[in-house]
Amino acid sequence: MIITVGEFRKLLEEYDDQLELSFSGLEYHRVRAKGDKHLEVEFAEKVFKDKVGHVKVHSEKQ
Repeated sequence: MIITVGEFRKLLEEYDDQLELSFSGLEYHRVRAKGDKHLEVEFAEKVFKDKVGHVKVHSEKQ
């Protein structure tokens, strides 16, 4: 699912700025611009869809 920055801000505006944000076990790394109209949230783990569309997570940490 892709949402706009504005939609995401709207979802978060009711919450206190001091609350922690969890990514269901993924470790947040950074937000990176990909072109003029796209941002990508990156995680320490590699997250991708396989050939049949299943989400896969790979971590170098053991």
